[in-house]
Amino acid sequence: MAKRDIYQEVTDKIVRVLDRVSPNDWQPPFAGLAAQGLPLNPITNHRYQGINIPSLWFDQQDKRFASNQWASFNQWKDKGAAVRKGEKGSPIIFYKTLTREEENDSGERQDIQIPMMRFYTVFNADQVEGYDHHESAPANETDLVTRIENADVFCKATGADIRHGGAGAYYDRRGDFINLPETIHFRETSTASATENYYATLLHELTHWTGAPHRLHRDKAKTKSERDKYAFEELIAELGAAFLCAELGITQTPREDHAHYLKNWLQALKGDKKYIFKAAAQAAKASDYLRELQGGAA
Repeated sequence: MAKRDIYQEVTDKIVRVLDRVSPNDWQPPFAGLAAQGLPLNPITNHRYQGINIPSLWFDQQDKRFASNQWASFNQWKDKGAAVRKGEKGSPIIFYKTLTREEENDSGERQDIQIPMMRFYTVFNADQVEGYDHHESAPANETDLVTRIENADVFCKATGADIRHGGAGAYYDRRGDFINLPETIHFRETSTASATENYYATLLHELTHWTGAPHRLHRDKAKTKSERDKYAFEELIAELGAAFLCAELGITQTPREDHAHYLKNWLQALKGDKKYIFKAAAQAAKASDYLRELQGGAA
């Protein structure tokens, strides 16, 4: 009997749902400003779209901004806030289609659609003064996360330095530790329980942890730009989380929210699905590495 290839099963499932999911349907797994919710303009109350999503996510995570809110210099000024001196903004792209009437070769008048692309600079709410961050989602009044013993044993056996506190979920490469919000901040979303969201987040960061130079020495991929490297590493981490959730029985089937999240990062890599399979190979190596650290504990 052929051995079950859970890595391929999960990858194929995600690829099948990529076309039908919208990246805008992704929900942050934990409450608080750093929940990595979709980038929002608090002045217009509109969420940023397209390539601006992973681009602003990149800057939010890279600079450890707690807020997912972004606006231009003048918009913050109109809000009564001020961008702090010396702060560097983040670029976004705004697409607009103009309609102009022209005469064709037959002498007929017809409307011509002219695409226009404009570049703007926006600043995160953490870069301004005079703005109250009251917009954060409230934390759960009770802890909704139920501990899963085999998952806890698995993570402990890796020897990773896993800390809890603050509003962010990230792997600190310089300090070589993983940080997660306290479990009480994790919440139920439309696709997963608070428990599933907690462990999926932990396993996402644990996959990042495997890429350190003294472990798998994963150089965030050999792609052209820093954003491409970052996007590719996010694909690896999210696929790693999906693989490990399936292996540890945290979810019965691969969840669609993995596809929602992956689609955002695929936009940064020009939507090319081949990156999924390249990232899956690296995620499988990461999962195998973590399994090898178990020493019979898992």
